[in-house]
Amino acid sequence: MVSGNLRFALTATLLASVLQSGCNSFMPVKPQAVIGTSDVAGTSDIGTPEKHQAQVITPSDTPLPRQAYNAAGQKVAYVPQPNPYTTEVVTVSPEAKVIFAVANARLDKGDLNEAKQKFITLTEKYPSLSGPWLKLGVIAEAQEKYPEAIEHYQKAISINRNNVNAYIALGLLQRKQGYFSDAFNTYHAALTVWRDFPEAHLNLAILYDLYLNNAEEAQKHYEAYYFLTGEKDEKVQKWLVEVKHRTGIERSFIDIPPAKAAKAADSGSDAAIAVATNNGAN
Repeated sequence: MVSGNLRFALTATLLASVLQSGCNSFMPVKPQAVIGTSDVAGTSDIGTPEKHQAQVITPSDTPLPRQAYNAAGQKVAYVPQPNPYTTEVVTVSPEAKVIFAVANARLDKGDLNEAKQKFITLTEKYPSLSGPWLKLGVIAEAQEKYPEAIEHYQKAISINRNNVNAYIALGLLQRKQGYFSDAFNTYHAALTVWRDFPEAHLNLAILYDLYLNNAEEAQKHYEAYYFLTGEKDEKVQKWLVEVKHRTGIERSFIDIPPAKAAKAADSGSDAAIAVATNNGAN
């Protein structure tokens, strides 16, 4: 049985985490949604409207997880990099927790104006919190005030570069607005902050697949998501199989046994990957 004091402590810890993040996980839907982020340094250049002008987007050094092997050629259990946002230690005042909880309850009930005023109060009294800015972005987006929503999401990230929820919200809105290169930069920035961010990999794959016509890059990130989530998502498995049919690439971008890696290295192939005994990403 959990004592009353311990239950209270656990509840307070959870609320502090939610207050810092400002939202729950955003799981995408392939036919319509894609997700992304702002500049990790908090500047406002990412997310600036592109007037829907087509831009050339080239694959960057976006990190991928790698299945590791030991010296005997046996697989080593992959330990994902922890979410830097949920593992950081935060201190939130009791008053801020109460205001946030009330504001969030109003938001859940659809009372956007009252919720907005309370979140604004939080930004004024507690400027070091990123969660209220994220919630203001959610409200602005619900009110179809899209430029304002983008600014709020960017503000959340500028306050806390580890707020992965803000990256997701920003990227999704950028994609919906047709700002595909912005969404790309947002995903890449999110994966720079947290290289093993499953939803960022998935939505980058969707962006490549449905909007940028780059099936090979999409395959890499579908596979990354599938790998990081324990290969349990049957829907994504089907997408991965389908994109493989289009690319004709059956080899894994994540799991490369030592013999294959050595052969690729000997041939001077661009696919050559050093086999490490740890779980480092490229």
